[in-house]
Amino acid sequence: MIERWSGYNNVGIGATALLAVMAHTPRLSLPKALLVMPLVMHDATVKYLGHGGVAWRGAATLAASRPDLFFNFDSRFAESLVTSVNAIQLIIEAEYVKFDGKLILVNPVKIDPSFGKRAQRIAKAAEHIAALLKSPVDELYLNFRVKL
Repeated sequence: MIERWSGYNNVGIGATALLAVMAHTPRLSLPKALLVMPLVMHDATVKYLGHGGVAWRGAATLAASRPDLFFNFDSRFAESLVTSVNAIQLIIEAEYVKFDGKLILVNPVKIDPSFGKRAQRIAKAAEHIAALLKSPVDELYLNFRVKL
C-alpha cells in the first residue's frame, strides 16, 4: 500500500473535530476518540450527521440503514490512526483536554466562522457523532467493521 499525505485530513481538523465532539460528550475514552477522525474524513457521513432532520436511532441502526457510510470505514480508520493520535496529543499539550484514563474536556472551544466552512460542518455533525459514541465501544467497532 502506498501512503499518501492528504492535507485535507490533517491534525488541525482532527483536533477541531475532537473538540467539537467533546463539547457534547466531555469525557471520551481513547478507543472512541480514535473513531472521530474516520467519521469526519468522510464528507457524506458529515453531511448526513449534520442534517437537522436525521432521526437518531443508534450506531447499529445507522450502520444497517446507511451501509454506504461505513463500507470503507476500516481503511479510513487505519489511514487516520496517526493523525488521530497526533490530534489527541495536540489537544492535551494545548491544555484543551486532560488525560486521566479518558480524555476530559477542560477548555471548550467555540467553533466559529474563523475555523472555516469544513470545521463548521463538522461542528454541526458533532452532536450526532457524540450520540453515536455513547454506544459501547465493542459495539461501535463491530458495527463500523473495524479490524484490529
